Amino acid sequence: MNFLETIFLFFALQAFVFAVLFFLKKKGDRLANILLGIYILLFSYNIIYNILYWSKLLNSDQFIHLSFTNRIPWVLYGPILYLYIKRLIHKNKIRSIDLLHFIPLLYVLINYSPYFFLSTHEKVDVLNNNKFGYYLYFYTPHFIKIIIVLMLFYCGLLFFSFKHNIKSYNNSRWLRWLSYSFFGYVLSFSSYFILVYFNVLDTGSDYFIGFSMIFFTGLVFYFAFLQPKVFDGLSMDKVLPFKKYRKTGLTRDHSLELKSRLIDVMEKDKPYLDSELRIAHLAKKLNLSRHHMSQVINEHFDLSFFDFINHYRVEEAKKMMVTDDHLNMTEILYSSGFNNRVSFYKAFKKFTKTTPSEFRAQQ
Repeated sequence: MNFLETIFLFFALQAFVFAVLFFLKKKGDRLANILLGIYILLFSYNIIYNILYWSKLLNSDQFIHLSFTNRIPWVLYGPILYLYIKRLIHKNKIRSIDLLHFIPLLYVLINYSPYFFLSTHEKVDVLNNNKFGYYLYFYTPHFIKIIIVLMLFYCGLLFFSFKHNIKSYNNSRWLRWLSYSFFGYVLSFSSYFILVYFNVLDTGSDYFIGFSMIFFTGLVFYFAFLQPKVFDGLSMDKVLPFKKYRKTGLTRDHSLELKSRLIDVMEKDKPYLDSELRIAHLAKKLNLSRHHMSQVINEHFDLSFFDFINHYRVEEAKKMMVTDDHLNMTEILYSSGFNNRVSFYKAFKKFTKTTPSEFRAQQ
């Protein structure tokens, strides 16, 4: 085992430890923790498998029973990540229809079972004499291509399913980073096999796939070890080592005082009812610069200025729906500070997870 493989092994063992910790973690969403633990464990196992392959130990008597088991994480990365993000955003339980995501896993387990159940001696003979194809129920010469298509399918599914909803999740940046790490892995995985196909690389030169995997495990290591609150929903803006407003000169105590004053203004003066309200207008009310006004909103409410204002407008609209039955939806949206139907419905759905009509019907 060379130095580079030793580094990979360190990240693999580190990922294994954190996977176990997520399985045991009780704080936060239990199901989400388990799904993330499985996802990390798959990467850990895949890295260890690659190390055995690179070091020529995979086909030894000691480890030969692991041969071709790397197909299992290949078909599980996408489904597990999809279900994890879906759980965090929508709080859905795993339903019967979700089991369809595991059809590729079922195919791998069934198709490879004749080989998996061979003895050590039989597996050595099969691999030495290139008879592996005889021990599959369905010989699939383009299996790697199918895996690449499957991974690309989940990249598309993640993007199109969550590209809007992910913004409403409190810790959306963590989910984006997690998704991007998967996209990076799929890109390196696909690139490697394409280069092998065109004889640019040989099958023993796949270290850069390993780098994409240790990038992900390193990412989890950083936040699990140094900033564990990220996994409980704390915004990454509050835990990243660099600060957007580090040099603004606004002290913590002064910032908290401004937060209190801002809430007081919003509740008493209701400036959000003005559909033309801008951050400069609100800053002027508190005798602040626009930049400090933005800082207070971002740091203490974890919202952009317009989301902050629209949240108050949505709450105002909800009160009108409950107390003023005679008002129609158009009157409500204008009276609560919105200036068009599209922005009203979009903001309402974002903060209440339902449409205005559905909310009113529930009342």
